[in-house]
Amino acid sequence: MDILLNAANAALHLAHDLRRDVEVGLLLLGPPNPPRFVRFEGFRLRNYQPDIRSNAALVRRALVDAYRIERESSPGVFGSQTDFEEALDRFGPVFVYAKEGGKDIRQASLPADATFVFSDNQDLMAAEERVLTERGALVVGLGPLALHTDHAIAILQNELDRRPV
Repeated sequence: MDILLNAANAALHLAHDLRRDVEVGLLLLGPPNPPRFVRFEGFRLRNYQPDIRSNAALVRRALVDAYRIERESSPGVFGSQTDFEEALDRFGPVFVYAKEGGKDIRQASLPADATFVFSDNQDLMAAEERVLTERGALVVGLGPLALHTDHAIAILQNELDRRPV
């Protein structure tokens, strides 16, 4: 959970505000009742804090009685029972997959308004990578070393912020 919350913080937080143009999806596949999906809408968030403990409470609330139909548990925080493909359907349709060995992001022509897909401390399963490939995902690398997801997101945000609008 800490890895996911750190990643969400990296995607959503600025020094003194939130990135209002960002949505984050966290797919939880571990016990007790996988799959569970929590989605944050940056422009609607009201109670999202820099500390993980407060945000863990928001995630826990979103996971209580999760149903197939997405339910808003707090302003800008949604929970549901959603698998990988359905989670992608909530975002998309253009995907960029950050993976070791992908095309250097500094040389990649990134599509506008793309959905960026990261794994946690484990690579995506072959079936999940196949789904991304079938959806035409661009595979990019962020550097020569394996990074924690939150660090990778921070690098990605920096690269995106540097590009002309």
